[in-house]
Amino acid sequence: MPINKYLANASGEFGTEILNKIEAGFKEALPVMRDKLKADKIDIIYVNAPKNVISEIGIGGYSPGPYSIYVSLDPKLTTFSVKDMVLTILHEAHHCMRWRKPGYDRTLGEAIISEGLATLFEEEYSGKTPIYGQVKIRQAEIKKAKQNFDKNKYSHSEWFFGGKDIQRWFAYTYGYQLSKSYSKKVNKSAGELVNTPSRLFLV
Repeated sequence: MPINKYLANASGEFGTEILNKIEAGFKEALPVMRDKLKADKIDIIYVNAPKNVISEIGIGGYSPGPYSIYVSLDPKLTTFSVKDMVLTILHEAHHCMRWRKPGYDRTLGEAIISEGLATLFEEEYSGKTPIYGQVKIRQAEIKKAKQNFDKNKYSHSEWFFGGKDIQRWFAYTYGYQLSKSYSKKVNKSAGELVNTPSRLFLV
């Protein structure tokens, strides 16, 4: 089944440098997605959306469901590397496959593990922990998260991007730590754990 690439570049603002990185990143990510995730039936859409870019990286990624990935770019920001592009795609591809089974975010706990596994998947490929997996999380945040694991009504933005009592990227780092701990326990990679129920990670 295909994995397709689409450029939303009607403005023509994606210059040669960005277009070359898109092409190189797609070609590098494709065999990894297929080999490590058995990924298929995914459309990857590259969009001109500067407000959705993670400033520290230069790219943003979003998977709204099991069959599509949006990669957000800023035409004026070309400092990201091909590797950054690859890791963004791999992170979101992990989400796509998890969306299909067992699901991405019916509860806060599920969302935390889904993001943690995708972050770990990046690390396994690059050998480096993504910046959003390196937050020095606090015990008070962990306690609050545990109290809300089973909640299906929660603010995704607050838990993952920061709120009054939650620091930026807390849930990414906490999910990454839980995922890595379980990965070591069962001796399986993030790719192999893509369909594993979240409850097994939540301790």
